Amino acid sequence: MRSPAGGAAVYAPRRAMPPCEVPPEAHTFLYAFRKLLLVLHFAGAVVLAGSSTHLALQMPALLRGASRARLERVYGRVVAASFTLTYALGALLYPTYRYHVRALFLDRHHPMVANVFDVKENLATIALPLALALGALGGRLTAPEDAPFRPVYASMSVLVAAVVWFNVLSGVVIASYRAV
Repeated sequence: MRSPAGGAAVYAPRRAMPPCEVPPEAHTFLYAFRKLLLVLHFAGAVVLAGSSTHLALQMPALLRGASRARLERVYGRVVAASFTLTYALGALLYPTYRYHVRALFLDRHHPMVANVFDVKENLATIALPLALALGALGGRLTAPEDAPFRPVYASMSVLVAAVVWFNVLSGVVIASYRAV
């Protein structure tokens, strides 16, 4: 932009991105509880990240035949319960996220971030049955005849931990753009 006198260029100050104005009638399911649900969802994710990591760290001992059955059982059950709780809280948040965050903001201004959320959501859905299986099988593969199943269990444990860590980190990144 040029000044009227033809001198040096004058630039208008950059305007901040306007917030997404939401009409009062556009409130979604559990909209009033969105902040509480988000904090609980994050707290569940922290417990899940810790328990899935600790369970995955037990897998080398299981594969060597030196199973720590009690720890595997405890961590497996905590993984199953915290994954289910975190998934359910995320599902309760989803209508608010879908309209207020994704449709009004991310799809318009940061579509790649919206796509990362889709990947996060799909990975969580794939890992949920594995997490439930970890809870059911935790500490039960101690007999010698169970040796062929231990690598499968260990793989499930590491896969769930990897999905959980991807989801936690990508969730923090997504929320840094716009949270509910």
